[in-house]
Amino acid sequence: MSMKPLYFATSNKQKVAEAQAILQVPIEEVSLELDEIQSLDLEQIVRHKVQQAFEKVKEPVFVDDVGFDVSAWNGFPGPFIKFLLDAGGNEMLIKMISSFPDKKVTTVCSIAFHDGEQIHVFQGFVEGEIVDKPRGEGWGFEPIFKPLDSDMTWAEMSEDMKNKMSHRFRALEKFKEYLRSTGAYSA
Repeated sequence: MSMKPLYFATSNKQKVAEAQAILQVPIEEVSLELDEIQSLDLEQIVRHKVQQAFEKVKEPVFVDDVGFDVSAWNGFPGPFIKFLLDAGGNEMLIKMISSFPDKKVTTVCSIAFHDGEQIHVFQGFVEGEIVDKPRGEGWGFEPIFKPLDSDMTWAEMSEDMKNKMSHRFRALEKFKEYLRSTGAYSA
C-alpha cells in the first residue's frame, strides 16, 4: 500500500530535499502564489500562509518560514531576513552588524501544517552568531551563521551534518513526531 504524499507549499527545492531527508515520507512540492502578511510574528505568518495553501490545494499541506533574530537588534530582521538578503546579501548583513559587539543570532524555523480541520505549528530554534566573513558554499544566511556549539558555519558543514542540527531539522522533528502520533504517516 503506497502512502499518500504530504504536500509542501514551496518552490524551494533545497527545502523540499531537506524535508524529505528528515521526515522520510513522500513529499510533493506545490508551487503556489501565496500572500505573505508583513509581521514580526513568524507564527502568524505561517498560519496565514498555510490557510491560503489549504484553500488552494484542498489537501493536507504544510508551509515553512524562517526568522533570523539578531540579539543586538532586538530580534530584527526576524522573518524579514529574505528581504535583507535580497537587498544586499550576507556582506551587507556583516557590515551592518560589525559595529555591534553582540553578534548573537537565533535562527527560527516555523512549520505550519493544515490537516484539513485545523492548523498545527512546530518551531525549531538554533542559537549562534554572525561570523566576520562568509565561509563555505550555501544558500541564504548559511555562509555567515555559526551555531554556538560549532566552529563551522552551516555552509561549511555537510548536508547531513547541518540537517542533524538546523532550525528546520528541529521543527521537522517535532512535525515528524506529530505525524507519528496521528498514525497517518509512518514517519
